[in-house]
Amino acid sequence: MRTAKICATIIKMILVISIFLPISPTLANPNLNPVKDKLTIVSLTGTIHKLAIENTCYQLATDDGKKYELIGKFPKIEGTRVQVRGIIATDTVTICQVGQLVKVKSVRVIK
Repeated sequence: MRTAKICATIIKMILVISIFLPISPTLANPNLNPVKDKLTIVSLTGTIHKLAIENTCYQLATDDGKKYELIGKFPKIEGTRVQVRGIIATDTVTICQVGQLVKVKSVRVIK
Protein backbone atom coordinates (compact mmCIF):
# COMPACT_ATOMS: atom_id res chain seq x y z
CA MET A 1 0.00 0.00 0.00
CA ARG A 2 2.80 2.38 0.92
CA THR A 3 4.65 1.64 -2.34
CA ALA A 4 1.51 2.50 -4.31
CA LYS A 5 1.29 5.91 -2.57
CA ILE A 6 4.95 6.64 -3.27
CA CYS A 7 4.50 5.71 -6.95
CA ALA A 8 1.37 7.89 -7.20
CA THR A 9 3.25 10.82 -5.66
CA ILE A 10 6.16 10.41 -8.07
CA ILE A 11 3.80 10.27 -11.05
CA LYS A 12 2.02 13.44 -9.87
CA MET A 13 5.36 15.23 -9.51
CA ILE A 14 6.41 14.19 -13.02
CA LEU A 15 3.12 15.46 -14.45
CA VAL A 16 3.42 18.80 -12.66
CA ILE A 17 7.00 19.25 -13.85
CA SER A 18 6.09 18.35 -17.44
CA ILE A 19 3.26 20.90 -17.39
CA PHE A 20 5.28 23.79 -16.01
CA LEU A 21 8.64 23.11 -17.64
CA PRO A 22 7.71 24.43 -21.12
CA ILE A 23 6.36 27.63 -19.55
CA SER A 24 9.81 28.62 -18.34
CA PRO A 25 12.11 28.88 -21.39
CA THR A 26 15.24 29.03 -19.25
CA LEU A 27 14.28 25.77 -17.56
CA ALA A 28 13.28 24.12 -20.83
CA ASN A 29 16.47 25.29 -22.55
CA PRO A 30 19.33 26.09 -20.20
CA ASN A 31 21.27 27.66 -23.11
CA LEU A 32 18.80 30.55 -23.20
CA ASN A 33 19.76 33.54 -21.16
CA PRO A 34 17.12 36.30 -21.27
CA VAL A 35 19.66 38.90 -20.18
CA LYS A 36 22.32 37.77 -22.66
CA ASP A 37 20.07 37.09 -25.71
CA LYS A 38 19.24 40.60 -26.93
CA LEU A 39 17.80 41.69 -30.24
CA THR A 40 20.35 42.15 -32.99
CA ILE A 41 19.33 44.86 -35.44
CA VAL A 42 20.98 44.72 -38.85
CA SER A 43 21.09 46.93 -41.93
CA LEU A 44 21.70 44.91 -45.09
CA THR A 45 22.03 45.80 -48.77
CA GLY A 46 21.60 43.19 -51.48
CA THR A 47 19.38 41.45 -54.01
CA ILE A 48 16.18 39.52 -53.30
CA HIS A 49 15.90 36.02 -54.74
CA LYS A 50 12.72 33.94 -54.79
CA LEU A 51 13.62 30.31 -54.18
CA ALA A 52 11.82 27.23 -55.47
CA ILE A 53 11.28 25.90 -51.95
CA GLU A 54 7.58 25.84 -51.03
CA ASN A 55 7.16 28.87 -53.33
CA THR A 56 7.31 31.18 -50.29
CA CYS A 57 11.03 31.35 -49.54
CA TYR A 58 12.92 34.57 -50.16
CA GLN A 59 16.60 35.10 -49.69
CA LEU A 60 18.64 38.28 -49.57
CA ALA A 61 22.08 37.87 -51.15
CA THR A 62 24.09 40.74 -49.68
CA ASP A 63 26.84 42.61 -51.46
CA ASP A 64 29.43 40.97 -49.18
CA GLY A 65 28.33 37.45 -50.21
CA LYS A 66 26.23 36.50 -47.18
CA LYS A 67 22.74 35.05 -47.49
CA TYR A 68 19.76 35.78 -45.25
CA GLU A 69 16.21 34.48 -45.26
CA LEU A 70 13.66 37.30 -45.17
CA ILE A 71 10.30 37.25 -43.42
CA GLY A 72 7.83 40.11 -43.13
CA LYS A 73 6.86 42.82 -45.60
CA PHE A 74 9.26 43.43 -48.47
CA PRO A 75 9.05 43.40 -52.29
CA LYS A 76 8.69 39.77 -53.28
CA ILE A 77 10.11 40.29 -56.76
CA GLU A 78 13.14 38.36 -58.02
CA GLY A 79 16.19 40.54 -58.58
CA THR A 80 15.01 43.58 -56.62
CA ARG A 81 17.90 45.50 -55.04
CA VAL A 82 17.01 46.65 -51.53
CA GLN A 83 18.36 48.03 -48.31
CA VAL A 84 16.73 46.20 -45.39
CA ARG A 85 16.66 46.99 -41.69
CA GLY A 86 15.55 44.12 -39.54
CA ILE A 87 16.06 41.93 -36.53
CA ILE A 88 18.02 38.67 -36.53
CA ALA A 89 15.38 36.12 -35.51
CA THR A 90 16.84 33.53 -33.17
CA ASP A 91 13.42 32.52 -31.83
CA THR A 92 11.85 31.51 -35.16
CA VAL A 93 12.23 28.52 -37.46
CA THR A 94 10.92 28.21 -41.01
CA ILE A 95 10.71 25.40 -43.52
CA CYS A 96 13.03 27.29 -45.89
CA GLN A 97 16.23 27.27 -43.81
CA VAL A 98 18.22 29.10 -46.49
CA GLY A 99 20.20 31.51 -44.35
CA GLN A 100 20.11 33.43 -41.11
CA LEU A 101 16.53 34.60 -40.55
CA VAL A 102 15.82 38.35 -40.61
CA LYS A 103 12.46 39.83 -39.60
CA VAL A 104 12.15 42.83 -41.92
CA LYS A 105 11.19 46.06 -40.13
CA SER A 106 11.80 48.50 -42.99
CA VAL A 107 12.90 48.26 -46.60
CA ARG A 108 14.03 50.69 -49.26
CA VAL A 109 14.18 49.72 -52.94
CA ILE A 110 17.43 50.76 -54.63
CA LYS A 111 17.11 51.79 -58.25
